Amino acid sequence: MPRCCPVCQQDFVIEPGFYSGALWTSYPIVIGIIIFSWLTLNSLLGLPASAVFITGTLLAIIFQPIIMRLGRAIWIHVFVSYRKES
Repeated sequence: MPRCCPVCQQDFVIEPGFYSGALWTSYPIVIGIIIFSWLTLNSLLGLPASAVFITGTLLAIIFQPIIMRLGRAIWIHVFVSYRKES
């Protein structure tokens, strides 16, 4: 991750441990993936719970880099406001 934003020069290293709060924003994303896989695989395709669990876990692992990036982006947007200067 870059040290600062190339557009607005916002420092991404606000303080040590700042992004540990991003776990709270990543958690609902993972839950959404698991619920989506459950609804899709169990309800529509009728797969057993073990196959749904394995597939949901694999999807969460595969998408982990994207989930982490989204969680960090949401977390910094909670605390830092961006005002585009015209």
